[in-house]
Amino acid sequence: MKKSILILFVPFLIQSCNSSGSYKDVMDEVLKIHDKVMMDSELAVRNRMKLDTLSSNMESLAKTKPNLDTLQASKKIKQLKSELDQADNKMNAWMQGFEVEPGKKSNDEAVAYYKEEEKKIKALDSLYLKVIKQSDDYLNELK
Repeated sequence: MKKSILILFVPFLIQSCNSSGSYKDVMDEVLKIHDKVMMDSELAVRNRMKLDTLSSNMESLAKTKPNLDTLQASKKIKQLKSELDQADNKMNAWMQGFEVEPGKKSNDEAVAYYKEEEKKIKALDSLYLKVIKQSDDYLNELK
């Protein structure tokens, strides 16, 4: 009797060893990173608004910083705003393409899908961190 029970469980044991884990675990990690990136997105919006304010008040900035090359400052502000916008656009594109539910995918297919999405959202996280740091640094220079 014990042998027959053991024989019944062997296929399940083999499959569990071959399985790449539950897709839900990987999906949860993707969503956790997504939540962090959304907070980064808010920081990016804040910095963009500050840059917009500086851009529209270049004359008063020149008065407080007489050695400032306003033409170069305007170019730098425009560049930083463009990079912040690009990060937001990439995030919006990722969110539009992201499938929260695995649909008819098998567990292994869903794990592979969410692992690929994890790479994408991590790249977005890195992009946001880079452009936020650059804009923070420049805003601090202009204080």
